Amino acid sequence: MINEATWTKSSSKDEKFNQLRKGITELKDTMLIQNKKLDKLTTIENKLNGIQQKMVEYENKLKQLEEDKEQLCNKMVQKTNLLVFQLDRQEQYIRRENILIYGVDENKEDNDDGEKVLFKIADELEINLEDNEIQRVHRLGQKRRSNGNPRQIIARFVSYKKETSFLVTNGHSKILKEDSMSSFVKISHLYDTSY
Repeated sequence: MINEATWTKSSSKDEKFNQLRKGITELKDTMLIQNKKLDKLTTIENKLNGIQQKMVEYENKLKQLEEDKEQLCNKMVQKTNLLVFQLDRQEQYIRRENILIYGVDENKEDNDDGEKVLFKIADELEINLEDNEIQRVHRLGQKRRSNGNPRQIIARFVSYKKETSFLVTNGHSKILKEDSMSSFVKISHLYDTSY
């Protein structure tokens, strides 16, 4: 027969062994859970590394796009400046048949005295001027000026030669002697002569 003390010792050993086995099983389960979590963290870390690489790639692409944009903007500015210059030259070329006449008093009764003034100036300067040599003549701006200065007269000739004859004969300014125009009259180019 088994002694009660032996039974207790043996039972206590079994319990301790069972507890140890149970603890080992729980530890294994905990390690499995931890390993799964570790695998998930590794996967997340790999994804984050991939995202970080893509961000570096996108930053490089963005930097390249900004450089390209800067170069394109510089080219556009250069092209715009060139086009503005060419347009200005074209406008200057178109205006080369024009002259401006300053300082001629306005006839209050005559609304369109520009042509009469041009013919009087041509007579005074001894320039032969025909109606068919004039394309258009008129005063610039509104009729009334608050400062009292007469409006300029712009004249467009059919040919550049006729415009030049006014300037060469005139020497760019002359005092006209006729009573109706006894003021200092200046005739000048309407375009920039530095081209």
